Amino acid sequence: MTSYNLRTLAVGIAIAVLIAGVISYFASANPDGLEKAQEELGVAGPVHSPVEVPAVAFQEYNLKWIGEGFWSNAIAGIVGAMVVLAILLGVGRLLARGKAKPSAGQGAASTSP
Repeated sequence: MTSYNLRTLAVGIAIAVLIAGVISYFASANPDGLEKAQEELGVAGPVHSPVEVPAVAFQEYNLKWIGEGFWSNAIAGIVGAMVVLAILLGVGRLLARGKAKPSAGQGAASTSP
């Protein structure tokens, strides 16, 4: 990885941490697009009897072991963003590995006399 790519990655991570850790705290109180559409159509309630859902780490964008509040939301957002970044980098590496590397003669521009 070149230094340009590392700087770009570092800036991208910093922006993702800022958005996930700070700005998401203010946005998460509002319903997302699907929830809003369900509310407007009047189908927001469960169709079947409720199923007992086990507690998960990032339920409602909070970490249950920290409690509710800014820091719980910020850490959950940052960890979530880093998980997505790791998945995307892994997929990118798999896709890059699948590309055929050009041989010595194919990559160079030919010169004519």
